[in-house]
Amino acid sequence: MKKFILLIVFLLTALNLSSQIEQHEVSVINIAVPVRVYDGNKFIDDLKIEDFEIFEDGIPQKIEALYLTKKTHITRAEEFKNFTPKVSRSFFLIFQLTEYEPKLGETFDYLFNEVLLPEDKLVIITPVKNYSLPKQALKTYSKEQLSKEMQSIIRKDTKIGSMQYRSIMQSLRRIVQAISGDSRAIDSESSGGEASSLGLLFPRYRQALQDMEKLRVVDEKWFLSFAQQLKRMEGQKNVFFFYQREFRPELSQRVIDGILSANQDKPNIQGEIQDLFQLYHRYSRLDANRIKQVFADSSMYFYFIFMNKKPEYVMGVQMREQSEDVFSTFKEVTEATGGLVDSSQNPAAGFKNAIAASENCYLLYYSPKDNKQDGKFKKIEVRVKNKDYKITYRHGYFSK
Repeated sequence: MKKFILLIVFLLTALNLSSQIEQHEVSVINIAVPVRVYDGNKFIDDLKIEDFEIFEDGIPQKIEALYLTKKTHITRAEEFKNFTPKVSRSFFLIFQLTEYEPKLGETFDYLFNEVLLPEDKLVIITPVKNYSLPKQALKTYSKEQLSKEMQSIIRKDTKIGSMQYRSIMQSLRRIVQAISGDSRAIDSESSGGEASSLGLLFPRYRQALQDMEKLRVVDEKWFLSFAQQLKRMEGQKNVFFFYQREFRPELSQRVIDGILSANQDKPNIQGEIQDLFQLYHRYSRLDANRIKQVFADSSMYFYFIFMNKKPEYVMGVQMREQSEDVFSTFKEVTEATGGLVDSSQNPAAGFKNAIAASENCYLLYYSPKDNKQDGKFKKIEVRVKNKDYKITYRHGYFSK
């Protein structure tokens, strides 16, 4: 095990991937647009260059080349101009979990047994570290060994990364139960019963909610930096974001109504309840439009695997979902990059669907008619003439 761990190389901090990314000057003179076309769930692989239309900011563009790719191979090319596209593959798996999901084992089994080719790159990103799989590992160790080691890493890093989160969650449960009148929770929370008074419990409850909110917020700056660095990479950049549905313990409306009714002559308690209502009403801190644009500009394929677990039952506690802002934002991001979103209780199934989508693609190239280097985001629209197909593609780029 120690010998193998040496092969899983710690790359860099969570905020910096630049040392592993090849540096290239990015030109917007020639624009590559990965496009996928479906009839239902079937990828359409017989389209020709004249079947497509591309618009930039509403202006029709001349398509100068079409390349049909399958995994890491170009299976067909139509060219008015040769672009020699890079079709090597890099896979980035990002995990933001509050608890380890055993079904992830199927994900890694599938990744090593059915997906990875010897020339592919693999990077695993956890809240603790980033890991790269050296190419010699695929030749030296069995696929079963590689899968088990990756599972061990995710399990360990999830436990370390979510330790503070789980501690706050446990405290929240006890405080909510104490406020709801659960005597066992009160006994475990207080010494001599003095902390069971509402005047002391409410401030602790409010602080715990605020602490949890700080921990569970997706780091927008990190994602933007990550996308900007991926822009400098060549080839196919497949990014899979595994995010676990989150719930937080809250007082039920029945309990709140009871507290308000029993404490009508206590303005401090009434005020505490009003403060809680403000905390319950959450505002998204994510700039969805900015993230969409930067991710589309990077020309990555972004896949959002939303692990849709059920809330646990805790007596006297209402478990409220707090993942809506993350889900809505990254659902839009997948659309802007031509990726896919999957929401289920089985992350392996979602991963397999995403991999299937990633393996076939048209690469369309054009040179913008009005190539102003003004730093503005240029919107791309792709159509298939006279057909009602589902089309996915990146929605634009920054002209700079």
